[in-house]
Amino acid sequence: MNAILPGVWDLAPPDAFVHCYLWQWDEGLTLIDTCLPGHHQAILEAIRQLGHSPQDVKRIVITHGDIDHMGSARALQRITGAPVACHAVEKAFLENPRQRKPSRTLAGLALRPFYALAHLLPRFRVEPVIPDQLLVDGEKLPEGLTVIHTPGHTPGHISLLDPERRILFTGDALHNRGGKLQPPPPIFTLDMDNAIRSIWKLAHKYGKQIDAALFGHGPPILHDAGERIRALADELYQADRH
Repeated sequence: MNAILPGVWDLAPPDAFVHCYLWQWDEGLTLIDTCLPGHHQAILEAIRQLGHSPQDVKRIVITHGDIDHMGSARALQRITGAPVACHAVEKAFLENPRQRKPSRTLAGLALRPFYALAHLLPRFRVEPVIPDQLLVDGEKLPEGLTVIHTPGHTPGHISLLDPERRILFTGDALHNRGGKLQPPPPIFTLDMDNAIRSIWKLAHKYGKQIDAALFGHGPPILHDAGERIRALADELYQADRH
């Protein structure tokens, strides 16, 4: 567990290679993503260490249906009683996780046999989850978060923005690996052109409302994140023109 900002914690256990975040608001807690299958107990223990009970979780928002982001969603839904929310287009991946495939790049195609057999390994045996709430672009949640549809990595990928606190949760719309802000990896991204359009959308529609950005992968950017995202979007645009 790691405190990121006031009222925001990263609950990912030490063996996770992905972040999941806890967002505190007036009526309780919202969990953003859930790590791999089997991480629910570590997440619940972190919530207890903060002085809360599992029933204080009022919503579980899944940014997209990759196993490292929704893997423990069903267990947490069952234990907390909290509704699970995702974008309407992403519903199929949560209900049928084995539909999620790598990209159709050569490297992605080479990975597809592993994806077909991954459910045989306990670490990757994800339990399907039926979403309770389907979200749409621009929807404003009671906890102060605005839903931003950022497709590309997956068709129904979403990011979440609190315009008052100026905090963006990017999911995998952006990565910050090695301190370098970048698009999601092509091998796992179904539509790279659309992923870059989503970065442009974050940069130029919402960039002036963003100070801090929290990523699915990589450390957060806590200052001037909107400017960093705009610089990346412009760099990608220039590269595409050439």
